[in-house]
Amino acid sequence: MLKRSQIDPNNYLIKQLPKATAFLNKKLEVVYASDLWINDLEFTNGKVIGQKISDLLTDISKDLQKDFKDCIKGKVGSGIKECYTKKDNPKKWIEWTNIPWYDEKENIIGIIVQTECITDKVSNESNLERLQLLLQEKSSDADIGSWQYDAELNSLWWCDVTKQIHEIDANFIPKIETCFDFYKEGHSKNTISMAFFEASEKGIPWKEKLQIVTEKGNEKWIVTTGKPIYKNDQYIGLVGTFQDIHEQVLTNKKTKENEVLLRTLIDNLPVNIYVKDMNLRKILVNKAECEYNGVDSPDELLGKTDFDFLSKKSAKLATYEEYEVINTLKPILSREGICTMKDGTETTFLCSKIPLINEDNEVGGIIGMSLDITEKRIAEKKLEEKERYFRSIFNSSYQFTGILDIDGTLIEINDTALDFSNLKDEDIVGKKFWDAYWWPVPDFVKDGLKQMVKAAAKGEFMRSEIRVLDQNKNQVPVDFTLKPIYNDDNKVVSLLAEGRMITEMVAAREKIKESELKFRTLYEMSPVSFVLYEFETGKILDFNPSFESISGYDKKSIENLNFWDFLHSKNQQYREQVNNELENDGTFGPYEEKLINKNGIEYSVIINKSLIVNKNDEKLVWTIIQDISESEKKERQIREERLLLKTLINNLPLNVYIKDTQSRKILVNQAECDYMGVDSAEELLGKSDFDLYDKDVAQISSDEDKKVMNTMEPILGRETINIKKDGTITSFLTSKIPLKAADGKVTGLVGISLDISNLKKKEEELKNLIDVTSHQNKKLVNFAHIVSHNLRSHTANFSMLLEFLINEKDEEEKQNLVNMLVKASDHLLETLNNLNEVVVINSKVNLKKKYISPNKEIKSVEKNLSVLLKNKNTKIINTIEDNVKIKVIPAYLDNILMNIFTNAIMYKSPDRDPVITLSSSRKKGYTILSITDNGLGIDLKKYGDKLFGMYKTFHDNADAKGIGLFLSKNQMEAMGGKITTTSEVGKGTTFNLHFNEEN
Repeated sequence: MLKRSQIDPNNYLIKQLPKATAFLNKKLEVVYASDLWINDLEFTNGKVIGQKISDLLTDISKDLQKDFKDCIKGKVGSGIKECYTKKDNPKKWIEWTNIPWYDEKENIIGIIVQTECITDKVSNESNLERLQLLLQEKSSDADIGSWQYDAELNSLWWCDVTKQIHEIDANFIPKIETCFDFYKEGHSKNTISMAFFEASEKGIPWKEKLQIVTEKGNEKWIVTTGKPIYKNDQYIGLVGTFQDIHEQVLTNKKTKENEVLLRTLIDNLPVNIYVKDMNLRKILVNKAECEYNGVDSPDELLGKTDFDFLSKKSAKLATYEEYEVINTLKPILSREGICTMKDGTETTFLCSKIPLINEDNEVGGIIGMSLDITEKRIAEKKLEEKERYFRSIFNSSYQFTGILDIDGTLIEINDTALDFSNLKDEDIVGKKFWDAYWWPVPDFVKDGLKQMVKAAAKGEFMRSEIRVLDQNKNQVPVDFTLKPIYNDDNKVVSLLAEGRMITEMVAAREKIKESELKFRTLYEMSPVSFVLYEFETGKILDFNPSFESISGYDKKSIENLNFWDFLHSKNQQYREQVNNELENDGTFGPYEEKLINKNGIEYSVIINKSLIVNKNDEKLVWTIIQDISESEKKERQIREERLLLKTLINNLPLNVYIKDTQSRKILVNQAECDYMGVDSAEELLGKSDFDLYDKDVAQISSDEDKKVMNTMEPILGRETINIKKDGTITSFLTSKIPLKAADGKVTGLVGISLDISNLKKKEEELKNLIDVTSHQNKKLVNFAHIVSHNLRSHTANFSMLLEFLINEKDEEEKQNLVNMLVKASDHLLETLNNLNEVVVINSKVNLKKKYISPNKEIKSVEKNLSVLLKNKNTKIINTIEDNVKIKVIPAYLDNILMNIFTNAIMYKSPDRDPVITLSSSRKKGYTILSITDNGLGIDLKKYGDKLFGMYKTFHDNADAKGIGLFLSKNQMEAMGGKITTTSEVGKGTTFNLHFNEEN
């Protein structure tokens, strides 16, 4: 059978297919067709390709049409059997097999149709069924009747069983025209009429459950079947059966009613009920199970397993349990467990799972019942929590607590009471409350307690301060109460006994008495004045001796005076303001005031007021008056001294600051503000060095601060460098001294810094001057040696030639000696010129350097040496960028470049044309110009220390004088730079010109 075939457009191949095949597009038009398919369906009267299948076959069944639609949607069709009848031809049965037709992109573009003629096969099946029916008719045990209809004779035959079912006489001859009258009007009669028609006309068999009305008028349920019979592909009649199922239907109906009743019962039970098959698929569920799983209909659960609804863990556990029940036949009864749904919802169930035994006594699955006890468990948990909460409060109470019944028997007692008495619960619970050992003088106490219990049982609240015995028989004061406990009917059902130890309270009462005595003593002896006066009137009620001393009045002479008479500010508005604040806040003050004594002398005082209410509900005011006249005088002196000290510190030429223990500045002078560039000291206060200086400098300063404060050893006169966040560098002479409190503990440090930046600059300049002088001195000594050596050589030569000239007699030889003297003189003059040039270089210290582009000077040198460069076929490679700038004396740079270029040409390799390469780089404050040649090279191991010497040559070149590199070195040093060399014999030499970027 073809599947997803890729069809070649060449129709010839399709026509030759050995199976009846056609290709239809989505419009069900024939695109390709094999000859066999056209012949089987007898399409011989015209064109097939391009025709719709519905035009070619006018009687296509609904099943085949549906199959076509399903194929276009991607579904492979099942075999459809169709019967076709053409004029003058017998009926033909065709089986259709349809599959989707895909293109190369797996898109459905139509249907591939394959057909097979099954007429003979259908005929054989019909004959076989007829034979089987005849055999069933012969069976005396079968309660099934048979019938047969001969279409050619239009005769109907019923067997005896069929007649018995219809309750008619055995001699009754049925007729096709009246046989349908036995069927009950309505559905049954209509159904059998249609079935008979479709079987005879379309060859469709039937099997229907219908109702008949017998000859005796009884209604019966029967099952009737019928199938068409063919001979040589020609319809010849029908055969079928009748079966009386009336009792079965009634039984089924009763069973259904019972099932409905049972179902109603099951669905209304507050228990999840389900039945599962051997594969643990649900085959029956009740309403509670549906609601739990969140579905509207049992159909949504049937055939599904727990893995479709529960979490993987819960489903696995349930599966394990249920297979265990099936395998062992041991039920699970009332097992509590938690079931988790896929959405995470948890439910607590009480589950039972019982093996389902069928009528053959075999296990057919399980019956499950689950009672949702989630709410019950939550309620129990809440009850437990409440009980635990009650127990926690009951037992953690610092009071002795017990519960009694109304006759005084102890029902409950808390841990506090048991711990106090060193008893166990069973030692005391169930006994009479008054029999407890902790009551002293038993006879007296027992009677009193019994009376208290009787009164409380009647609803009275009882309270008494009594003493009990602890486990060591020591008496402890207790505030004892006995309260009635009522039920919902307002009836006393038990008593709550509580005892609170009041040892501290009793002791406090004693202390209050003691405190009152102390207060009275303090009141009388205090240097601070106390005055008690009436709030409304200002009348003085009491005062201590201190007020008597400062005011000049005794208690008798002050009787007619008002408190406000003693104050400088005693106007009515001021009094109202004070009283309003006292009423609102309860206090007023502290505030400064002037108090006027009996003699008119004013005292500076601080006043605090507190409003009190006595037991008679009268408002009184306690006033505390502190004389601060002397302290005011001292504070004034301190302020003057502080101002003087601040003026002194701010005018010192030193940075002065104080830091706390966290190295935060809490005081700075004006010099420190000026150094930090702020207008106000507030901008620095509270800040540390990390807020003001470079991180590294701040860390060093912080470490110094910690060391000073930890060791209490000062730092004195240490040179330090500060770098501010803007990059400013300052040198200081710094001292840090620990700041100690009165108890000797360090509270911070005092820092003093003297700016010595200018001093350090002068010191650095002096050091540089000494270095330069020393360097120049060394060069001068070296130059003196050179001059001495060169002049001595020429002098010796002159002396020897003059001696020869004096002693020579031959005129011709004399002339030769004179010529030699002239040459010697020229050499001397050249030497003097070279020495003079060196002197000029080292003496012109005031020549100004300026920034230039080295490329400009290089081009100038190239131009001046253009003829020489061209004659020697010299190539120059310059990689120096135009934005490179160096600070030089231009004439010196021009001379240096000229010397190095001419040397590169003069000492070129005989094996190759000269190449001069120029590049630049920066390193450690220098801009470096590198000039590399590919000449002979210099043996630096042999001549390295003589390379820049005067008149030093290293190759056999008659034109070499040995002065160029000597002058170049002096010119580089005169500009504050230096010259270095790398070289390899046979490969070439590199001269590196180091130009100082700073100086």
